[in-house]
This record gives sequence, C-alpha cells and structure tokens, in this order.
Amino acid sequence: MEKKKSLNTKDINIFKNKTFYTKTDTETRNLGKKFAGMLKPSDIVFFNGDLGAGKTTFIQGVLSYFGIKKFVRSASFMLVSEFETKSCPIYHLDLYRLDENNTLNLGIDEYLFGQGISLIEWCDRLKYYNIKKRWEVNIDYIEAGRKIKIKRIL
Repeated sequence: MEKKKSLNTKDINIFKNKTFYTKTDTETRNLGKKFAGMLKPSDIVFFNGDLGAGKTTFIQGVLSYFGIKKFVRSASFMLVSEFETKSCPIYHLDLYRLDENNTLNLGIDEYLFGQGISLIEWCDRLKYYNIKKRWEVNIDYIEAGRKIKIKRIL
C-alpha cells in the first residue's frame, strides 16, 4: 500500500514520482499551486484521468500560482486557452474532442515546443508527437477524494 504524503511539506522535490491524496477541490487546487513552483518555460505537463477526475481543478491551482485570477474552465470547446503571465505564456490544451489523427493538422507545435508552459488534458491524443521530456499528472477519483500521481519523465 502506498504511503500518503502530506500536502504541507517544504521539500519542493516531493513532486518527482510521488503520489498524493486530496479530499476536496480546494486541496486539489492547492496541490496544483504547489506543483506549479516546479514548472519553467518550455515545460510540458500531461494530465490523465477520467472525465470529472479533477484535471481542470488541478490546473486552476497551477494557473493561480502564476497570478491568473479569473476562473479557469475546461478548454474542451476552444481546444486552447492562452494565459499571459510575468514569467512566460501558459497554454491549456484540452484535446478531449479530438482523436489522435486530428492533432497533427492543428498547428499546435508552437504551443508544445515554444517558450511557454503547456498543460495538456487528454494527452493520449498526442501519441504521434512522441514527447519524451515531460511531467505526467495522473488523477483518479477515489471514494475518499482523489489520488494524484506526479511523475517527471526525462
């Protein structure tokens, strides 16, 4: 059985290959906000999880770390939401409505390989891009809340 990690740890390296548990949306946002401290320009973050698992809730926390005050919704109907921050642009891509063959013709390369941070929901649609260097955030809804695994892949 996996050991639960405290959300109040001061060690920023806790985000490399660890599992966290959150009970509420607020805790999930707070974890996203703490995780955001690890991100730098050109980072790509893949988000995995079923519909309603909490991917967008986590992303709301990431964006709040960078000073985005407005309410962040899932980008499902727009595909990409762009946010300007003091440090770099952040792109929230939601590929739910696409299949893997459609993503190659979208022209999203500038989002994926530019100087911004790319937060990508439904990243399985990007398999043809073969992105090796990334963060992965896997969110599962469990009876007691959410199980969130964060992994760094280099």
